[in-house]
Order: sequence, then C-alpha cells, then structure tokens
Amino acid sequence: MNHLAIVRVVSTIALGFSGLFLICFLVALASGETEQQMVFAGAGATVGGFGGTVLLLTDKPKRRAHAKDGLAVAILFWLVGGLISTIPFFDYIGAPDLLAAFYESVSSLTTTGHSRIDPGLNPMSTSIFVWRALLHIIGAIASVSIAATVFSGLNLGGPGVHRNRFFSEPEGSFFDPVPRVVRVATILILSGVIILSALLLSIGLAPRDALAGAVSAITTGMVDPAASTTAPVGGPMHSILLWLGLVAGTLGLVAIDGAGQGRARSILFDPETLAWGGTLVLITVLAFIAGLPLIESLGWATSSIATSGIALSDPQQHSRLPIVLLLFPVLIGGSALSAAGGFKLARLIILTRRVALEFVQLGYRGSVQHFKFRGRRQSERTVMGVWVYLVGYIVACTIGTLLLSATGLAFDDAIRAGIGSLSNAGHILVGMNAELSPLAQICAVLGMILGRLEVIALLPALNPTFWQR
Repeated sequence: MNHLAIVRVVSTIALGFSGLFLICFLVALASGETEQQMVFAGAGATVGGFGGTVLLLTDKPKRRAHAKDGLAVAILFWLVGGLISTIPFFDYIGAPDLLAAFYESVSSLTTTGHSRIDPGLNPMSTSIFVWRALLHIIGAIASVSIAATVFSGLNLGGPGVHRNRFFSEPEGSFFDPVPRVVRVATILILSGVIILSALLLSIGLAPRDALAGAVSAITTGMVDPAASTTAPVGGPMHSILLWLGLVAGTLGLVAIDGAGQGRARSILFDPETLAWGGTLVLITVLAFIAGLPLIESLGWATSSIATSGIALSDPQQHSRLPIVLLLFPVLIGGSALSAAGGFKLARLIILTRRVALEFVQLGYRGSVQHFKFRGRRQSERTVMGVWVYLVGYIVACTIGTLLLSATGLAFDDAIRAGIGSLSNAGHILVGMNAELSPLAQICAVLGMILGRLEVIALLPALNPTFWQR
C-alpha cells in the first residue's frame, strides 16, 4: 500500500471539509447564530489546520498508487468524513452524544437523509440546515466519483458497469486522473442544484424550501427530514420540478453529462435510461393496483427508485402500500454512476440479459451466445461478478435484518431499517426514531457506509492479502 499517498489524499479531503465549515460559518454569521458561529469557526480552523499541516510536512509520494489505495481512501472518506461532520450536530442535538451526532452526519453524508431528531420539536437553525445540504452535496459528489474511479479501477461488478469517458487506468499514479472526475462530478451536480433551485424560487418557494428540494432531488437524498411526510407546498409545478430533478439524479453522471453535450437522443436510448423507464412503469402500475391514484403512483415510484423518498404528492396515501412494494424500488435503485443507492440498474440489465440468453440456449443447445452493454461485449467473468454482487447484497440485507432484530426492533421494522440503510433510502426508516437503540444505530450506520461501498468492495477490504499485494 502507498500509505503516504493515502495520508495526503485524506488530508486534502480534510481541507475540503474545512471549506464547508467556512461556508456554514458565513451562513451563521449572516443569520446571527452566535453559538453556531463559534462551532463552525473552531471546527474549520482545527480540521483545516490539521489537513494543511500534514500536507506541508509530507512529501509527494514517489511510488505510484493503485486502485487498492483508492479503495482505502474511499473507506476512510466515509468513516473519517463522518466523524469530522459530527461536530456541528452536537449543538443541534443538545447533548454530547457522539453516536447520535455520528448517525446524523453519516446519514447526511451518504445522502440517506434520515434524522433521529424530530424537526418539529427541535427546529434546525439555518446554518445546520445548510450543513445538512452541503453534506448531501459532497456525499453525492463522492459517491459518483468513487464509482467512476475506484470501482471502475477495481473492476467491481464487471466491465461496463462503472465505465465512463472521464476515467481510464492511468500509467502513473492511480490518483492522477481522480481530480478531473471529481471536478466533472462537482460541476454537474452543483449546476443541477443551482438550476433547480432557481426554478423553484421562480415559482414562489422560500429559499430554504427551494434549496432543500433542489439538493434532495439532484443528490437523491432528503435534506429536510420532514420531506417524506409533507406534500410539496408549491402545488403541481413544485411537484413537476422535483420529479425532473429526481430523474436527473437517478440517471446520474452519464445522463447529466450527455444532456450538457447535447446528446439527448443517446440518453433516451441508453440502456440504463430504458431500464429506468421500464422499472418506473412497472412500479407505477403496482402502486396503482395497490390503491394510489395514477399520478401519485408515478410520483411515488420516481422518488422511491431514486432512493430519495421526498413526497411529490400527499404522503398520507402511501400508508396503504404493502411493505414489499415499499421496499422493492429502493432495492433496485438508480444508475451505477449516480448517488442513488440500491442494486443499480446496470447490474439489473446484465442479469436480465444473461437470464434471457439462458432461455435462448435451451432451444439451441451448443450455441454460443453473447450480449453487449453500451456497445461492449460482456464476458462470463462480468456476469459472475454481478452474480457475486447480488449474493453479497442479499447476504448483507439478511445479516443487517437479523442484527437489527437482535437489538429489539420488530421484524418489519428490522427489515425496513436493514434495507433502508443499505440502500441509502432514509424515508424507509421514518417513524422508527424512538426504536433505534444505540446498537441499532451502529448497525444502521454500518449499513449506510456499506451501501456506499456497494457491498462487494467490503470483500477485498477484509482480505489481508489484497492489501499486501
């Protein structure tokens, strides 16, 4: 392992978090929130000073870094980033509860969005609200960047699942092309947030509501914890704009980048776009059969596939949906290069096509059948990688459910918490705040981080020989 490269990258990440603290300090200053000013100023100075000192005292590594070093950075980002992000939540919670603050920060950073704090009983200050929004944005950027670089470099899920035009295996250090991917993801996600915020403001929404809606939609998260239980306040146009934002967030980097290049036609016929459309139709029909009106079914299905859960209509009617239907969309999730959680559409496409080929071969025994994904022929190694991922995902859901059941949660709640945390779908956990014991919170936090590592990355991470190679 290239420890020096890892330390320097993590220190750079710490400097990035210090910049976020500075933004929230300015927000607290403008809002007259004296206590929050001190918290954000102190945290920013401490974290920034530490990161800057490490960078100044360490030389640029001479050995080249590899994909496994990228995986180490990805794991450390969610763990160390989650710890750094806890600092402002101590004041919001009102008690020196490290676990509760860590739960809040990891939930926001992984764009899960669930909060154990009732905003009705403990309203968020403006600076804390902006802090949650910034964590969603930085988490979405990190999710897309890690998928497009680390997972692509490690070849997790098979060739083509995380393939993109922004990253190819470098001849030098693995981290050399990473800043370009981060820059592209940052520009695209921030552009989406700014454009959608402006549109929401233009229909008369308050700045806070516009920011919450735009960030939640583009990052497929839930900045305002009440968004899953409150209907949009801006009427039909509000719902339509959020729907469009959720579509962009679900399809992710490939779709947003394609739109920016004027390749709208290629986006429409992209396999993940077609898979999303087919899945959306299926889930909308199932929700309609379960008793939701057609338009509300469409909105609920879109938000659920995005693993965001923000309500696009009256959320009171969602209570009539059975638990199996509530969990089905979040298990699927969005594009492989998006911040949406779940199994991912790309893997679903590969498995579906492979199963279809098996049926074809039943009638033509001895024939050799192949299929392509985005113009690239997929090998048996690809299919095996996806199958292994599916098994790992199922095992993770099962173990998570069993562990949460052991903490005292009712079985239905344990299933919801296990799948909701692993799929980074915070709306699935709504309503069980009081039931989450300290041990249950630890299980949920591990599930959120594991979901961002896409489960299968844990296998090499736990293998000592992987790090020694």
